[in-house]
Amino acid sequence: MSGADHYEVLNVERTASAAEIKTAYRKLVRQVHPDQGGNAALFRLVQEAWNTLSDPVKRASYDRLLAGQSTTTSREPDPQPYADQQPDPQPEPEPTWTWSTDQPWSSTSSSSSAQAEQPEQPRTTGERVQPVDAGPILVGPPFGRWRVPALVALAGFTALVVWIVVTSGYHGFWDVISGIGIAAMIMVAMPPHWSRRVPFGRLFKTLGVLTAAFLLLALVLSFVPSLLDDASAIGRVVIGAVVVGLVVVRILTGRWSKAHALDLAIDRTAAYEFNLWGRPGEPLVDDALAAPISAYDVLLQRRTANLLDPVVGALPAAKLVHGAQLGAVAVDHMLINGHRVALIVSLVGPPGAYSLDAYGSLVFNGQPIDSPVPALKAAVAAWSGRLRTAQVRGFLIVHPTVDGQGGIMTQSGSEAAVTCLSARSADRELLNWLEPEGNVLDRRLLYDVLRRAPYGLI
Repeated sequence: MSGADHYEVLNVERTASAAEIKTAYRKLVRQVHPDQGGNAALFRLVQEAWNTLSDPVKRASYDRLLAGQSTTTSREPDPQPYADQQPDPQPEPEPTWTWSTDQPWSSTSSSSSAQAEQPEQPRTTGERVQPVDAGPILVGPPFGRWRVPALVALAGFTALVVWIVVTSGYHGFWDVISGIGIAAMIMVAMPPHWSRRVPFGRLFKTLGVLTAAFLLLALVLSFVPSLLDDASAIGRVVIGAVVVGLVVVRILTGRWSKAHALDLAIDRTAAYEFNLWGRPGEPLVDDALAAPISAYDVLLQRRTANLLDPVVGALPAAKLVHGAQLGAVAVDHMLINGHRVALIVSLVGPPGAYSLDAYGSLVFNGQPIDSPVPALKAAVAAWSGRLRTAQVRGFLIVHPTVDGQGGIMTQSGSEAAVTCLSARSADRELLNWLEPEGNVLDRRLLYDVLRRAPYGLI
């Protein structure tokens, strides 16, 4: 069976009627037919899907096969994304000018790790990918590091305030109000994700802030010569300790609370165990800013996604985001590992030499051609400005007209903003560029990509 799900190829549900399948096929085949400028490999995928789903007997057998795969706990990767295409018995060697790395590459680079179709999940959850070597994931920065110092500081400050409240004498109405205000400073020092749950929390926090301001004013006035006799040294020390302690504790608990909110924004389990967000050929966020994607581009993005699976499998901490958006700027695929971000787009072309000229335009056999390179360069510039702590680089993957066909050669500078890669060596090149970051996940970076950038939030 083909590595691509027939229902996904035709963009219909598994419960679709025969009429719905026929309508989807007729609409799609006009867009991917080679005579209409489409791609032969993608056209064969559509034809294969139609031949299977249009026949009730074949469709029933195919549905049983899908049901059997969905209940299988361990899945073997499909080494051939398309059943009707056999790999060359002796693939021609890559030209020496395509890539310059000397590092060995495992045999998994020549096979696709596409898995059987899973039921659709929320885009912010992703699909599980079993890493090749799931070593320890170093989360940077460790959000839990503020919890212990914040709790220790809060406990010490609370003990000081309780001691003051208990040992103070109350001889009138204002003494009672003063005691309540001093106790309310504990609410000010608490982390916001705690204080928000306390009834009348805002009222107590306001009273605590006013009390702290009054104590600070009293501390300053105590050093005025005319008032010096009215303030003892111990009193000034206690007032100073309360004011300074409140500021220090509030800083620590504020950082803890901010990290806690960020930790909740990206599900803890998903951030560690899931590598993929979004679906190829679909925007990460469904809104008016997302440009419509043609059926041809949907299939092309799925074809590219199959090439990226080995990279994600080799880097357990790496994250693959499909359809990442920065406001209205969208990119087909984004690979994140540590503080390196790869923006990836692709195209299909005949055999030949592809390179980028001095102006950054794509050149085929010495002649400039139209390509998504200008849009990719703009996306690299936009994401570089957004993700200031990350190194952002663009990659253009050139697929052959027939999957597995050779003859595509690429040439790019090692530090260029956009690099041109052939489909045959794309996984190796991407792994070589991302691997130096190690097995590190920057969850702040991932949070920005998934939750803030798509909506233009700062």
